[in-house]
Amino acid sequence: MLGEGGLMRRDGVATKNDKGSWDELWRNRKRQYVYRNVIEGAESYLGGVGNRWILEVGCGRGATLLEFAKRGANVVGLDYSEEALAICRERVSRNGIAGHADFVNGDAGKLPFPSERFDFVFSVGLIEHFEDPAAILAEQYRVLRRGGFLLVQAPQKYSVYTALKTVLIRAGKWPYGGWETEFSDQEISALVSEVGLEPQYVYGYGSFLLAALRHSFLPTLDFGMMWRNGKELRAIRALKAKTALDICVIARKGPK
Repeated sequence: MLGEGGLMRRDGVATKNDKGSWDELWRNRKRQYVYRNVIEGAESYLGGVGNRWILEVGCGRGATLLEFAKRGANVVGLDYSEEALAICRERVSRNGIAGHADFVNGDAGKLPFPSERFDFVFSVGLIEHFEDPAAILAEQYRVLRRGGFLLVQAPQKYSVYTALKTVLIRAGKWPYGGWETEFSDQEISALVSEVGLEPQYVYGYGSFLLAALRHSFLPTLDFGMMWRNGKELRAIRALKAKTALDICVIARKGPK
């Protein structure tokens, strides 16, 4: 899920992000769920996903990406963990969609794809693990076609999750690479703008309570219903963008 190199630095402290730790994480994690907000975002902004080329950077177990393949998209998943990719390939074989899906081991900071290859590029829970997330998004910008769309989902800055995470990181007990950051709605919008993308829609997704339930008891629990409720109301959208578990942005790569 992370770029090559094994070690990141934060405030002068090295934190370990080796392949073995991420392989162990994906080997032991049982939950598999589809991010319906990602599916609906792609469907809405692309006008359908049939025959579109879609890339997920940091695909993990690939549940959302495989849902795109079932809908007729041509999908590519990239991950740092061979364990995660093996799970994805097994699921592709089991679902009979091998002609629509490919999975690649690689570095999120040096994507092994030609420029302007994909119609839609997305990542969930990726950029927060990098000290320079703009460099990661610049690579996604490069492989995105003109007129294509990018979706980024990352931890929201003002949430219970972030407060708990901060405590665990300081105690050396954070299981996801040892360190990660977070973003406000303004910060995520500014970040995609920095690499040349045009923000279209910024919104909050999920809740800490539902995430805790999903982690402990309901591995397939979908946040979709909570995300949809009230999203047409500006005040509710603004509140969720400040308080939800994650912050998301959909951005467009404009013409030259």
